[in-house]
Amino acid sequence: LTPSRAGRGVGEGEIPEMLDFDRRATENYRFKISPYFGDYVGDKLNHSFVTGLGFTVNLTPALGLATNFGYSRAAVDRTSLLGQSFTNKNMWLFDGAFVVTKAGTYQSKKKTVEVDLYSNIGGGIVTVNGSNRGAGFIGGGMEMHGKRQWFAFRVEIRNYFLSINNPGGSDFESDFTVMAGPVFRLPPAL
Repeated sequence: LTPSRAGRGVGEGEIPEMLDFDRRATENYRFKISPYFGDYVGDKLNHSFVTGLGFTVNLTPALGLATNFGYSRAAVDRTSLLGQSFTNKNMWLFDGAFVVTKAGTYQSKKKTVEVDLYSNIGGGIVTVNGSNRGAGFIGGGMEMHGKRQWFAFRVEIRNYFLSINNPGGSDFESDFTVMAGPVFRLPPAL
């Protein structure tokens, strides 16, 4: 991003306003609620959808704590031993995370959009086939801000790590999610 494209002059060694949490146009809010929908892909659980709701508490503009509740349908090969052992395809995700955010910009054809780029790491419980399993994840995403201070749109990816019960014992599972949805930013401002 060059200063002329941002529409604001920047001296040498100075941080552009859009990249500084304290000087950019988008305000930072303490709370965020974000419903989402997306794809869930597992190495043993195959491909399905995922939907849910996230809640974030920002401690500072750059640091936050998040919790997530999600739902998916386990998609297993019914001819495999694992698939034959499934009696409940409902899959529930409950997790918490530590979030690190960095201010950024996105240059479209017509304008520059302020965004938040974030990384998250956390853990929780995934219920698969009626069994609660401990899980960890690492992920990240982008929140795109518009003219309304209270609204944004996010896209996020996550990689979940867990073990699932298999007739032959326990198998390691590495699952990937791609999620998108609106973000409702709630007062008070930081």
